[in-house]
Amino acid sequence: MRILLLSVCLISSVPAESVALDSLLETPELKPASVGVFVIPLDGGETALEWRADKALIPASTMKAVTTATAMQVLGPEFCFETHLYQKGNDLVVKGGGDPTLGATGAEGAFSNWLTEMKSHGVNEFEDLWIDPTRFEEQRAPNEWPSGDVGNYYGAGPSGANYHLNSFSLTFKTGSVGERARLSRVFPKPPGVEILNYMRTGSANSGDQGYVYGIPGSKVLTLRGTVPARGTFTIKGALPEPPLMLGTALKSYLVGKGIEVNGQVKVGPIDVGGIAPFHVSKSPSLAKIIKGTNHRSVNLYADSIFKILTPVGSTKASIDKVKTHWQKQGVDLTGFVMHDGSGLSPRGVITPRQLGMILKMARGHETGPAFLESLPLAGKSGTLVGFGKGTTIENNVRAKSGGLTGVRAYAGYFTGQSGREYAFAVMVNNAIGSPTGKLASFLADLVDES
Repeated sequence: MRILLLSVCLISSVPAESVALDSLLETPELKPASVGVFVIPLDGGETALEWRADKALIPASTMKAVTTATAMQVLGPEFCFETHLYQKGNDLVVKGGGDPTLGATGAEGAFSNWLTEMKSHGVNEFEDLWIDPTRFEEQRAPNEWPSGDVGNYYGAGPSGANYHLNSFSLTFKTGSVGERARLSRVFPKPPGVEILNYMRTGSANSGDQGYVYGIPGSKVLTLRGTVPARGTFTIKGALPEPPLMLGTALKSYLVGKGIEVNGQVKVGPIDVGGIAPFHVSKSPSLAKIIKGTNHRSVNLYADSIFKILTPVGSTKASIDKVKTHWQKQGVDLTGFVMHDGSGLSPRGVITPRQLGMILKMARGHETGPAFLESLPLAGKSGTLVGFGKGTTIENNVRAKSGGLTGVRAYAGYFTGQSGREYAFAVMVNNAIGSPTGKLASFLADLVDES
């Protein structure tokens, strides 16, 4: 096997023998898979290890590392999303700024400061309530997202006026296996939307197999699949119209606090030229949002960050911005295809070399420490809390993980036994079963031999 591997290495540009790589490639579950590896020291040395590093592979959520590293440099860690409030005649106008955290904890957290500002300005009555979401393009879900994803919470695309993570919860009361699961609660209830429930009860250990089918703007959502027989069980769907949900929730909140809103909630562009906002609501810092993005792999956060990269607020403009940003730093992006900031699209691809080089550049930038801190720590935090526990990567590797059906990838940093620091990307497409455990072992072996 060693002789055969070395002959292949001449083609795949592996500069040195690696027991870790040999062991990974000999895994039977990876026989039909496409595997790519790239490892490079941060101190300016040559590539330490590579295997098919120029093969374009599906990155899944490791694309978030590209998005967030770009945003750290383009916008800065102290950047904040802003939502502007205006009084235009007798109307209240909310001009969204794409803040993905707005209403994440509910109405009180979103609107209490707004109410205080209204009262301080002596405002206690409005006619219409306008929500202007035009900071971002109207199309929230890219064409390349699977249609089965966009009705579910993880497929909630960004709006210029987001609310409640652009998602809502559906709670079921389950019965016997095979019986209809009764929908007992919807919160927050999407305004003007009919929900058709065909959900069934699965076995107690069947897990969440429930799905919400719909598209942005849907007036009808369909619930199918199964939820486990546990008495009650909750799943989450994507809000069909986040700006309308924002306006509806805000109107209800204000009326409940004694502010009269006599007219309707209206969604669309509205000219506020010459009017100063009476309040500017700011999100947490970009550094904090990016940490949440990378630790919890929140698609809405990543795609909102992606869209805010340019004044245009469109997918096309943001793709161009990302590409230009890294090409100017010398990263060859031949074959790189990006459709979103989150990696939800199974049609986006990147090579391990491109991903590793972007990570190396990110660490060398003045924002490098903040970016590093945003990544989960193996065996300790975020999506890596159970990854590599009890091995040399625990409390060592910081990385973004990525997973879709047939896809597993990790990209980040580690310190070798020699004390040298490295950036790495390891990507697997179309393995048999889940290669997570094998990839953890590979990284542990890699740390040991580095």
